[in-house]
Amino acid sequence: MYGDYEAQRHWQEVTYNLPIKEWYFNTSDNNLQYWGLDYPPLTAYHSLLCAYVFAFTFLTLLPACIKLTLQPSLRGFKFALISCALSFFLFSFQVHEKSILLVSIPVCLMINEIPLMSTWFLLVSTFSLLPLLLKDGLLLAYVVTTLAFLIVCLTSFSIFEKTSEEDLQLKSLSLSNRGYIPSFKAFSKIIKSLFIVSITLMGILTLMSATLTPPQKLPDLFPVSVSVVSCLHFLFFLMYFNAVVLLDSRNGRNQKKIN
Repeated sequence: MYGDYEAQRHWQEVTYNLPIKEWYFNTSDNNLQYWGLDYPPLTAYHSLLCAYVFAFTFLTLLPACIKLTLQPSLRGFKFALISCALSFFLFSFQVHEKSILLVSIPVCLMINEIPLMSTWFLLVSTFSLLPLLLKDGLLLAYVVTTLAFLIVCLTSFSIFEKTSEEDLQLKSLSLSNRGYIPSFKAFSKIIKSLFIVSITLMGILTLMSATLTPPQKLPDLFPVSVSVVSCLHFLFFLMYFNAVVLLDSRNGRNQKKIN
């Protein structure tokens, strides 16, 4: 009836001027006989969902960007890169598994400053690609390179020796919560234990994915399990990196006072 651009223009007008409940109903303000056939059913709801996804993605990356704008620094720029890339990977509407590599690049820049968390993130990012690696027959390459990377990080960066609040850039958070949350007194041990549990869980899932056949009723059991575990890790890392970048200004002011 009308061209694609005309259809888009009509429905932009409808969705902007009418409440959601009237979008697909014929009313005195919405003559569906005129333009109702221009647009496939429910596509307007899909566009609305994309708008909410955009808004949520924007809100998750906003704190790091505001902090970088107010207090620009090279270190803050690196953390802002991580926060923005990870927010887009987690919350944007359409993303590919290999997009996690766009987050891994800025994380590599921080491996000297926060070796444990950077190493941990890079291990999880590679693990999240496990279904693709298995499909391409790269299991052996994945296992060998992952173990080699872990050994290099253990020997070169001494990641297990750098688990204090200062090494993790969370001293301010630890001090402010230690009086309210007793577990913060053992913060270093908690992080180290979580790292070991995480590595063990990823190893078990890798072994199961490579050797076991999933149930017929759940053919995607292992890929979904890998995705869920990886997503939980990435949410944790998003909170961690945002906490570091937001508390950095406080540490900077304190350092200026000391100097």
